[in-house]
Amino acid sequence: MAVTIDLVQDTVCPWCRIGKKNLDDALANVEGEQPVVRYHPFFLRPEMPDAGRDFGEHMRTVAGQDNFEPLLLRTSNIGLQSGLTFNWDRVKRMPNTLLSHAFVLSAPDEEQGRVLDRVHRAYFEEGIDIGKKEALVAMADGLPVDLAKLDDEGFLDDVAGRAEAARGQGITGVPLFIFNQQTALSGAQPPSVLLEAIEAGR
Repeated sequence: MAVTIDLVQDTVCPWCRIGKKNLDDALANVEGEQPVVRYHPFFLRPEMPDAGRDFGEHMRTVAGQDNFEPLLLRTSNIGLQSGLTFNWDRVKRMPNTLLSHAFVLSAPDEEQGRVLDRVHRAYFEEGIDIGKKEALVAMADGLPVDLAKLDDEGFLDDVAGRAEAARGQGITGVPLFIFNQQTALSGAQPPSVLLEAIEAGR
């Protein structure tokens, strides 16, 4: 039976993007049957208004000081080690992430990783406000997403419920990797650590 990896993440979390890229790199080195990766939503800021907040204002609150540039620079440098680019100068909004999670989860299970990569690139490199439905619709071309689900209140409630359930299970930080529903690793683990966990789960 294939190893299952449940990845709990938020779409605006840079460490989730790095962790997801590291997981992809680990999977590229798996011999034989590939693990099954399942993506789960999480709200780092469940209180975020629907319209989001100014990014600078949000970061000053998170950092507890006006100068949050060192925090972003550190993230960018670690991202570069994984082959990722973060263009923080283009990021103007900290969005509510419900719609972006729904966008990802509207795709078939085996395509959600690819859609998540597009969402990450849109936000962290292109500065697109992924909290806006029209922005998600505009970048849907070529992606196997069901845009009707962005207007489906039942589906949106289900996505929000899944995110709230994760927090209710005691998850407070992401990314979180859960192997075979038993072993958990938190944080943007390097590919070698993730590969070791995969092999241990076989």
